[in-house]
Amino acid sequence: MKTISIDAVTTTPEQAKPQIKTDRWRPDFESPGVIPYDVARTIKSERRPGIWYVNPVGTVHASEDSEDFLNAVRKKQGEWYRLLSRRFKNGWRRAKRGEEDLWKLAYEYDGIIVINGVILRFEAWDYTRRNGPIARNSVTTNQTKCNS
Repeated sequence: MKTISIDAVTTTPEQAKPQIKTDRWRPDFESPGVIPYDVARTIKSERRPGIWYVNPVGTVHASEDSEDFLNAVRKKQGEWYRLLSRRFKNGWRRAKRGEEDLWKLAYEYDGIIVINGVILRFEAWDYTRRNGPIARNSVTTNQTKCNS
């Protein structure tokens, strides 16, 4: 690791932050989940490296997960939510609350994460990011010995 010494003080320069790239397109308000679905499938099928966030107004891409990536994702989500509010007032929030299909919610509202060829709902990825992996229930069986 590279160090810098100035006046008898040695420091290590901060590693370069991963570059974050964003892309933007005009949303389709009639079918908002179609473009994110197609883009996420393309990223997966082309095995594009890094971590990707896709929603109805664009993408965010970084080589690895970081706080800067999450901030850019939140900004892209806010951009979509503001457009929805301008167009539909609060009607979109009621529609979102009424939707039961979690994948439809992800593609049309919250966004999708694509990482290492795996497509995840943003909410599930964010929960796991904050809380760690969900523990799986273990199954135990009672084995009794039969005396014959």
